[in-house]
Amino acid sequence: MSSTDFEPAPAPASAPENGPAPGSGRHRLPRRYVAFGLIIAAIALLGTLVLVRDTYSPPSSPTTETFNPAPSSLVDTIASVPASVYDTVGVTSPASPVTPPHATTKTGDAPMWMATVNNGPQEPVVFFYGAEFAPYAAAERWPLVLALSRFGTFRRLGVVQSSSTTAFANLSTFTFYGDYYTSRYVVLEPVERYGSLNPTGARYLSLETPDARQRAAINYYASSPTTFPLLDVANRWVLNDASFAPSVLVGLSQDEIAGDLSSPASPLTQAVISAANEITASICAVDGQKPANVCDSRGVLAADQALKITPPA
Repeated sequence: MSSTDFEPAPAPASAPENGPAPGSGRHRLPRRYVAFGLIIAAIALLGTLVLVRDTYSPPSSPTTETFNPAPSSLVDTIASVPASVYDTVGVTSPASPVTPPHATTKTGDAPMWMATVNNGPQEPVVFFYGAEFAPYAAAERWPLVLALSRFGTFRRLGVVQSSSTTAFANLSTFTFYGDYYTSRYVVLEPVERYGSLNPTGARYLSLETPDARQRAAINYYASSPTTFPLLDVANRWVLNDASFAPSVLVGLSQDEIAGDLSSPASPLTQAVISAANEITASICAVDGQKPANVCDSRGVLAADQALKITPPA
């Protein structure tokens, strides 16, 4: 999703007023006096404009990003969604169709995207390119956070609302800006390109800039550098969109969304959990099907079939 805002156009200049009709009397002011009077009036008017400009104070608006940490209770709720919910839902979401990641290449056609953290072993990279203002990125963070919580732990996760001036306004979501995530199986590389604040009305605040490897993924897989979100799992599975329509999240808080995820019959739960199972399956496909209790679960096996993944025997 991209958004472009424009500065308001300047007000049109007022038309000059018509002066009085010339009189019929015999005596007129010399032209040099008229010109001198006009100069004096112009100087007075300029002084008035300067005074107004110097004393006007525009309304204040935030110009810096403020990190709002996700409450530990919210993170715990996300991480403790019962396995039975994942298995019951599988990839079934009749009310809100789910778009799965698609395979990018055949194995061996291109190098797998790997990285290390703190000199540890190389692990597959999960790259997310988003923007806090964008509603489709807001929707996609929900299944991504759920999926990643099955492979590791979020030590620092933020909460944010999407823009109030786009479609699906004020969606409750997370932000990976300044996040801290640990895992034995994958490396998370998120880039939140823009924030949710638009203090001048011209553009959203810039937050993070992708590095060269991340830019290569954006240039190759995204429709444009200002389209959000992009999810790239190790250069093997890509989703250049949200998994489901953001409308299922409209009007709900983070706690309300998280609380609903324990109900397999809920349309919201079906959309979010189906997408989470498919992201999980794509990660299992690149990390050696670990951990086994996740990758061999019934919900993930259903996602394997949807993505045409053949797990190792």
